[in-house]
Amino acid sequence: MDEIANCWDQKAAQWKKWVGERGDNNRFFNSDPVLWKFAGEVSGLNILDAGCGTGYLSIALAQKGATVVGVDVSSNMIREAHLLATEKKCVIDFRIDSCETLSTVNDGSVDLVVSNYVLMDLPNIEAAVIQHHRVLKPGGKAVCIVGHPFSSELSSDENYFDEIRKVDRWGPFDSDFIFFHRPISQYWKAFKQAQFTVEDFDEPVAQDPTVQGFKAEWRTKYRRKPWSLAFLLRK
Repeated sequence: MDEIANCWDQKAAQWKKWVGERGDNNRFFNSDPVLWKFAGEVSGLNILDAGCGTGYLSIALAQKGATVVGVDVSSNMIREAHLLATEKKCVIDFRIDSCETLSTVNDGSVDLVVSNYVLMDLPNIEAAVIQHHRVLKPGGKAVCIVGHPFSSELSSDENYFDEIRKVDRWGPFDSDFIFFHRPISQYWKAFKQAQFTVEDFDEPVAQDPTVQGFKAEWRTKYRRKPWSLAFLLRK
């Protein structure tokens, strides 16, 4: 995981600006509404934000009354998350930890795991999903959002059905992203292997373009092409 940690360490400050305090446009208009629908009422719950990044979602969960632990493999991301939470006067337990091991999180200690665009960035999703299951209380649930594999740009010699390590640079970032293209079936198999029940599934479509702040030119980008997958899992 050193390579992955270094990848995110390099862009922590830029990522904080990109995601901001509400999530970037894709999250805010596209996948977050489904994430919150699947999460349901969070007040009073113990929640793990697995791969918390710079903390916007951890803070939103805490502001809704949850007790939140946020973990990320990047120490720079955790530093930025601490700063943002302090600014927002939120008490959140941020920890440097890998989502593939969750070594700082006890068995059966959380009611809800939220994994927001994280699994596709991990080399071993099977290990990560098993750890998600381990830390949940019996009957607990996990909400997992991943990038839609149809949004991957595959070369002519790459096969959709293969797991493929990808490197890409986009937006304002001056360092590469590392992620893993995987067919949808691989996620379902990982959840089954970990003994999760898939209670719900969605391919989020952006909110109606009349929603305040939704620009007309985003209609094609966010309403005619799949950008994410959303899974609601139950232990």
